[in-house]
Amino acid sequence: MDITTIADLLNEFIRAETEILNQQDIKHPTTIGAMYEGLTSIILEKSVFAGLNLCVVKNSFIVGCDKEFDVMLVEGDGERVPHTDRYKYKPEQIIAIIQVKKNLYSKDIKDGFNNLQFLIDYFEPRSPEEFVGRLFRDAFRAICRKDVTAKKAGEFSQYEEYIYYTLRVEAFLPVRIIWGYNGFAAEFSFRESFAEYLKENLTIDMKNKKAGFGPHNFPSLILCGQFSMIKQNGMPFICPVQAGNWWPFYTSSSYNPAKFFLESIWTRLSYKFELPNEIFGEDLTLDPANRFLDCRIAEKDGFWGWEYNYFSLNKEFFEEKPELGDWRPVELDLQQYIVISELCSKEEIDLVADKDLESFVMKESVYTSLSDFLSKLQMTGLVFVESNKLKLLTDQCQCAILPTGQFVAGENKSGRFINWVMREVNKK
Repeated sequence: MDITTIADLLNEFIRAETEILNQQDIKHPTTIGAMYEGLTSIILEKSVFAGLNLCVVKNSFIVGCDKEFDVMLVEGDGERVPHTDRYKYKPEQIIAIIQVKKNLYSKDIKDGFNNLQFLIDYFEPRSPEEFVGRLFRDAFRAICRKDVTAKKAGEFSQYEEYIYYTLRVEAFLPVRIIWGYNGFAAEFSFRESFAEYLKENLTIDMKNKKAGFGPHNFPSLILCGQFSMIKQNGMPFICPVQAGNWWPFYTSSSYNPAKFFLESIWTRLSYKFELPNEIFGEDLTLDPANRFLDCRIAEKDGFWGWEYNYFSLNKEFFEEKPELGDWRPVELDLQQYIVISELCSKEEIDLVADKDLESFVMKESVYTSLSDFLSKLQMTGLVFVESNKLKLLTDQCQCAILPTGQFVAGENKSGRFINWVMREVNKK
């Protein structure tokens, strides 16, 4: 079974068990909380792989932090709190934290956000594990379409500099989830409520700044029944920076929330334990999500901070059932295909030393200049330019010519590109 099939089964299990819990005639708040925390623990236990020394714990703590967290996925043994069934774990042992709510409304969003808001204080500074660097690098590449090496080369914009530090923090932090089993009746009202909460916490007076609302402070996922809010931080979900340096870092969806949950947990585990990419299946579909919050760094009164844009959509937009999209590699023209193929064998092209590149690019008169060609090639997300050298932005780029004569290329680290090409060849 692939991840989609497992997510569908898990989603049905969640629906059925939530209905059972909702029908319980219990008024005691602590017992109600324990029921939904227990369900979340079972879901998490069903979602992780055996043999990795992982443990799901409830109502436990992070060393140095006095907050109690509802459910955590941890690696290894913790220190038992005397005379209780609660434990304390070091920050580096924490893989995921879930704050559980029977009902998720405006007040509950605020409570859950506040509880996860300042986790960064307990996770830095420390020496990162090796996988953190890989996770951070891949995320930055996908979002900014540059390699992290561009920082050392002095080729970052102010906007990229702040995204760089944000993603570095994200890679340190565990997956953070707010999970509400009931609540908002529509994706539209879910979005509106969260946007209103953020408006109430805008910094207007720069002498009285409200801390804790940078992109890294937002939960990785907020789940409410069948609705989700998903952080596009490249771990795993991705929205590249758009025109005007806006980064669409938060989206919403009414698609299967169990799929977003599994993707988030499994991606972290796959980097940490180097699990085979086969766990994600063919990976040829794109989960539907709607643009929600964009951010970019901005200056006001001599201070730098995050500026947000609420991507507003009307109620009617959400009435249509979301559909899965088909993943496709990048389609190239002949010049682009030849240059990408060259990079696959040479790894880089020196734009100063290579005297033939410009004449090759210009001979078909498709491009106005070499600069125009490079600009369009970088828009594919496959390459970047650093220190006057054209380099691949992928780990395992592959190219192909389809039976239709089309030229395509893409990252094949997960096997996705070959899976797609074989599917297209079989069609013919």
